[in-house]
Amino acid sequence: MYDKIYRSDMLYEAYKRVRANKGAAGLDQMSFEEIEKEIGLVSFLKGIQEELRTNEYRPKAVLRCWIEKPGKTEKRPLGIPTIKDRVIQMAAKLVLEPIFETNFRDCSYGFRPNRSAHGAMRRLRQAITFKEQRTIIDVDIKGYFDTISHDLLMQLLQRRISDKRVLKLIWSWLKAGVMEEGEFVKSKEIGSPQGSVISPLLSNIYLHSFDVMFERSGIKGILIRYADDIRIALPSTSDGKRELEEVGKMLKKLK
Repeated sequence: MYDKIYRSDMLYEAYKRVRANKGAAGLDQMSFEEIEKEIGLVSFLKGIQEELRTNEYRPKAVLRCWIEKPGKTEKRPLGIPTIKDRVIQMAAKLVLEPIFETNFRDCSYGFRPNRSAHGAMRRLRQAITFKEQRTIIDVDIKGYFDTISHDLLMQLLQRRISDKRVLKLIWSWLKAGVMEEGEFVKSKEIGSPQGSVISPLLSNIYLHSFDVMFERSGIKGILIRYADDIRIALPSTSDGKRELEEVGKMLKKLK
């Protein structure tokens, strides 16, 4: 699986997608324009390919900035990896996403191909209007990306990935650390930087376990999840207290 990530066509496609998303330069301050004019795209991608092939690639720390949250006083952290790291993460995402998509449940709408927040809202409206699920549990996991357990995430990845080089690659991104106001902050045992290309996929892999637990719980409700924003539509006869307690137990299992 690892050798698929550094194939020439895969890296080129990954670069195109990262380029289309634009975004600021990371810790090395290299912009797309500088890469294309000073290094040359072919040379840049060949360099990446060689680093991956020889296992010499090491990601740089993520540049952290803080951005406003609409309607709230607190800010949320945003991680900006270098363009090189973004390209490699995108290539890994293109290889890994189809493997995990085969298992993801229909209740999951966030950061998935051909799915959107509009689809999640439409599903919720249908549950309320046509199935008369009028009691709604509304869950937003506080600081979700900052609380993902690295060890548990790696265990979940190992269920579908046997190539140790791919696992090592993902582990290196989790442990790359953060540069904030000129100071390096070492990675903890938890967290996946928001803003990283691979984080949304890792997020869905992690919370897929919640979807499965809910499916097996026997709760008579409809689960709708967009990343860490969760809605559970229950029959009007339920006050939701017992179900909310069960949801808490499930999330506790995911630390």
